[in-house]
Amino acid sequence: MLGLERDLVKLEPYNDKWSKLFDEERELLSSQLKELIMAIEHVGSTSIKGLFAKPIIDIAIGVSSLDKVIKIREKVKGIGYLEVPVSIDDKHVFAKNKENKITHFLHIMIYNQGLWRDQISFRDYLRSFPDAKMEYVKLKGELAKRYPIDVISYTNEKKKFVDSILKKAKKL
Repeated sequence: MLGLERDLVKLEPYNDKWSKLFDEERELLSSQLKELIMAIEHVGSTSIKGLFAKPIIDIAIGVSSLDKVIKIREKVKGIGYLEVPVSIDDKHVFAKNKENKITHFLHIMIYNQGLWRDQISFRDYLRSFPDAKMEYVKLKGELAKRYPIDVISYTNEKKKFVDSILKKAKKL
């Protein structure tokens, strides 16, 4: 099942369908945004085989300039995305909803710059190092129990782990 109500933290075991759902959404986004974007990547926990995750597909979209967001905003609105206010510089986030559940997040950022590299590095590190992935599974499980209706605290509590993985990834 794909989708989760806003602010809820509910983890599901990895589902092979998540990759297929990303591929379908990538095709849709590519057809709408091809002249505006440089890359589309599946990121977040649903992109890492074997990882428990909130059943929401995270998609990183790399652009040459955030000036492109104005045109992207209009195009993705037509396929069901609405902008989500975030307090992260150099990043815009859009959510797609179905039946009052968030099914997809678009993370739009400058291609191959800081935030983009961090998203890709974190994903690739966990794909390559099973011990780190299992440590993350354990942490996420504990935090999901502690913050079942507080996604902001859940996310903030993961930051220390994420930062430690990014530090290790940069040494590779």
